[in-house]
Amino acid sequence: ATGATGAQGATGAQGPAGATGATGAQGATGAQGPAGATGATGAQGATGAQGPAGATGATGATGAAGTPIPVTIAAIGNSNPQTISPGTNIQFNQVFELTNISFNDTSDTLTILETGVYDISFSASTTFPGSSPFGFGISFNGQPPNRNFSTNVIGSAVSFSTIVTLQAGTTIAVQPTANTISIPNTGDTTATLSVFRIY
Repeated sequence: ATGATGAQGATGAQGPAGATGATGAQGATGAQGPAGATGATGAQGATGAQGPAGATGATGATGAAGTPIPVTIAAIGNSNPQTISPGTNIQFNQVFELTNISFNDTSDTLTILETGVYDISFSASTTFPGSSPFGFGISFNGQPPNRNFSTNVIGSAVSFSTIVTLQAGTTIAVQPTANTISIPNTGDTTATLSVFRIY
């Protein structure tokens, strides 16, 4: 018959490690880490389109008044009959207005006292026994006239004006420029010369 079971033997030595098991499922996402350091500043972007114009500002205060130009005017005339040849000044025996301009009734000249731009106007009633044309001109500083007016109409009124820059000390006279001219005796003013400063 089979005898009784003997006592359990001692535990044997550990066997070699088994093969690695399959990878387990991915664990849950961990908590967010702290923010990283601020990165370097990026390059400046392109300039944007210009914005619309702003509202018009309030009107500024009125500036101080400028220095006014002093009144400068001369108006002279003639009431005497006279016959004048080219190169001879027309005579004036009447003064209607004279401010900041001087008049020499011996030489029949006006003298400019302040440099500026002037308007010069002349008119006369004439008779003309000779042949046309005839004319008048402005003589500056005794020189031959260089601002002239002429006409072919005999025995008529003549007038002209010019604008010119004049230096202080300039003299002004009126002379015939072509042929001899007679200014008749009408009992009234028959020739006038006016000069005034524009600026």
